[in-house]
Amino acid sequence: MFEDIRLLGSLSKDGVFVYDIPTEKFVYLNDVLPRIFEIKKAELVQQPSLVFPLIRSEDAYYLRHRYTQLLLDKCLTNNEFRLQFADGRMLHLSLDAYLIAEHSVIVGFVKDQTLEKEHEDYIINYGAKKDTLLDMMTHNLSGPLQLTQNILRWMQQTYKHDAPADIHAQLQLIKNNTQECLDIINDFLQEEHVESERIFVKKTRFDLLERIYNTLEKIIALNKDRKFRIITDLENLNITTDSVKFFQIVHNLVSNSIKFTPENGEIDIMVEETDKTFIVRVRDNGIGIPVRLHESLFERHTPAQRYGLNKEESKGMGLSIVKSLTHLLEGKVSFESEENKGSVFSIELPKD
Repeated sequence: MFEDIRLLGSLSKDGVFVYDIPTEKFVYLNDVLPRIFEIKKAELVQQPSLVFPLIRSEDAYYLRHRYTQLLLDKCLTNNEFRLQFADGRMLHLSLDAYLIAEHSVIVGFVKDQTLEKEHEDYIINYGAKKDTLLDMMTHNLSGPLQLTQNILRWMQQTYKHDAPADIHAQLQLIKNNTQECLDIINDFLQEEHVESERIFVKKTRFDLLERIYNTLEKIIALNKDRKFRIITDLENLNITTDSVKFFQIVHNLVSNSIKFTPENGEIDIMVEETDKTFIVRVRDNGIGIPVRLHESLFERHTPAQRYGLNKEESKGMGLSIVKSLTHLLEGKVSFESEENKGSVFSIELPKD
């Protein structure tokens, strides 16, 4: 069997190893693994512990937990961790491990996915910029266009019998063109909301607090008239879930709070953890939600949709998307709200 693994290791572009648990040494490793860890092969064979100082401390704790799980399940895949080198470089690695030979040998495959992670971060940042642009469209385009519609409607009613027919025709033309612009914006926003539900879940390991800071940074840039805080006792919190969908959940919740929180209002993002889950709460001191809307709040296209404080039109999609994405990630969402006192939305998701 080990001959087959050696043959596989000689062909693989990933690191391949066989680790003997009783002796705590590698009985085989291919040439790729030492290159990944930047440790000479002979030294790595004799001292596997040389890799430990390179592993980020929070990831080392995670790997110890996964090792205990491996002894029970005999197979664990996609165990992500990071290496931090003295010159500041960081590698993102993924480990697949299998327990064989009467529970005394581990066969492992280590993949360098640094480039994939960098691409994923690019997608996240691109998504943040895209959603910031959507917010700009909602606040800076929809509002004025809606105001234009109201003015045109007032003019048509006020001068219904006084203005010449050609003036009324021009007013109606402007009104129709304005409505077309609103329809284009709303259709685009609706499609953007729905799209992510049709994409499969891709779980990766990342620092939740770092992702929230990055998300909030983009939002604050467009909403300097509100006060934002991140409240937590944690320095970092590495979890394994779909980072893109998590970003959209947080972004939608914060954007919803902005819509119903007045200028100089406060919006807090609170993060805590339990043994197996983490909880993110978005709290505001806005206008709150009437009791009559509570039951249907997370449903799509319901009477719960309301205009924002700046007359932003709601398509009744944002919170329903939050609920759908949270369930996709095997979590749950809840809220508490009192009219004229604010709201708190909470999501609870598994760490792994």
